[in-house]
Amino acid sequence: MNVYKSGAELLSEIEATKLPEQTLALWAMGQEGFLMKWREHTVLFDPYLSDWVYESSGPPWSRAFEPPLAPSQCIGFDYVVCSHHHEDHMDKLTLQAIGKSATTKFIVPKAHLGLMKEWGFRDGQLIGISHGQTLELADGLLLEAHAAKHEQFETDEGGEHKFLGFVASFGGVQVYHAGDTVGFPELAEWLKPKRIDIAMLPINGRDFVRGAKGIVGNCNYREAIEIAAQIQADMLVPMHYGLFPHNDENPAYFVDYAYRNYPARKFHMFAPGERFIYMK
Repeated sequence: MNVYKSGAELLSEIEATKLPEQTLALWAMGQEGFLMKWREHTVLFDPYLSDWVYESSGPPWSRAFEPPLAPSQCIGFDYVVCSHHHEDHMDKLTLQAIGKSATTKFIVPKAHLGLMKEWGFRDGQLIGISHGQTLELADGLLLEAHAAKHEQFETDEGGEHKFLGFVASFGGVQVYHAGDTVGFPELAEWLKPKRIDIAMLPINGRDFVRGAKGIVGNCNYREAIEIAAQIQADMLVPMHYGLFPHNDENPAYFVDYAYRNYPARKFHMFAPGERFIYMK
């Protein structure tokens, strides 16, 4: 039984959440999906709220838990940001349902704008973003893109990176949403000057068995913690675990490594549908 809110009750909580200027609310949607609210602005990252992976690929890609919100319940959020085109991050069924909104804007790597148009999205709904580019979404709300290695850098014919992570600035609260990536030296160099408050990094890892099945890998728990330490993030949020048991890492290993090596470093592990309030 889900002890956190879902559905209409969760939507009511999102609407009712009012926060001071230097405060950010986050809700976990599962996998790498997170809704963030600052002032009255709402930004939804990498929502996977359907069962499209299973419908596309079959077993063993069954969801381990139901999404906290249905795609149709996300109509009205200001922005949806997708890090790359894998079905559990750029979910066609979820995005098309939210695309019925008259106001929501969809921010995706420029490499994937053509695919979004194939899926029926209009130019006016879409914003493309490139590595190194910063968008001003509203007064005090900025989004900056950085290339990710999933497990390598990949670009299209025009040199646009297919995998991105994002630094989102919510009135001075700096959040890094990594998308899917492994660790690499340039990442820490890019991020450390940003003074990241919340670093959100995948921990499901990679290995040759999964690689042989075409499953592209990510940071493991050790890499995620070490990246957060290198960039001196105030708090680490592990993500990309728990939804697909066959492409997972035990989050207890994350807790153990953090406790043994960085006992004073803050982290938070979300349950699906949970709200967390971060105050700077």
